[in-house]
This record gives sequence, structure tokens and C-alpha cells, in this order.
Amino acid sequence: MKANILLKFLMLILGITFILFGCSTSDEWEEEVSKSPPLSGTSFLTSHSPTLVHTIDFQEMSTRTIDEKDKKITYGYSSLRIYYGEYGSKLVKYKELTGFDLTTVDNFEVKWQGDSQVMINVYRKAKNGTIFKDETIRLDTSI
Repeated sequence: MKANILLKFLMLILGITFILFGCSTSDEWEEEVSKSPPLSGTSFLTSHSPTLVHTIDFQEMSTRTIDEKDKKITYGYSSLRIYYGEYGSKLVKYKELTGFDLTTVDNFEVKWQGDSQVMINVYRKAKNGTIFKDETIRLDTSI
């Protein structure tokens, strides 16, 4: 009889603990979601003009996906941005390339023409392993 009452009391205490723990994780989850940026950029290539007047910075942009059921935040590739501006300053302006497939890019060749004009040759790798020049991106960093 005493064991039965003790077992019920223990189950009641465990139930209350789980409820309180669940509520605190819910608050923590909401805080984590509010702190995570909806869009995140990862820089992978930076280039400066010949006399250090301008800078370009390639960033792979990812958008946030929230899984409420499993309480997970994941990021998936959304676009490529080329940020540009004056050397040493925070780069705010950018050219966005949506639908740009980064998985097949082998190399970016950056060629400055003076301190404000830049040509970016995009080299891709074909399924058979050959590398080819796919496109040229032109950018005026003085605008």
C-alpha cells in the first residue's frame, strides 16, 4: 500500500517536472528563433582593386527554415551575393544572383579593370570532369 502511494507521488512529481521543463524549453526555443537571422551569408572569396580603392566579397546566402515539430533551425542555399564598396568600409551594396548554381562552380577568376570595374569569369566543372568558362559577370563598384 505504501509502495503504491509512493509510486503515485513519484509519478506526480516527475509529471510536474516534465511540464515545467517543457515550458522552459519552449521559451528557450522562441528566444533561439528570434535571435537567428532569417537570412545568413557566408563569405568565401574577397578581392581588392589594384590600388585598394574598392573591395568585392562573394557570399553564399542561406535562408532560414524553422521546423516547429522537431525544434530545429536549418539554413538552405538561396543565392549568391557579390558585396562591393570602398576598401576598409562595411560593404552594404551588392549584386544578387538568384538561381546561381554554386555546386558546379570550379573557380571564380576576378580581373580588375582599374579600381572600379571588375570582370568575374565563372568556371564550371562538367559531369565528365572538364572545366569550362560558363559566364562573365561585370560589376561597377563605383555605383
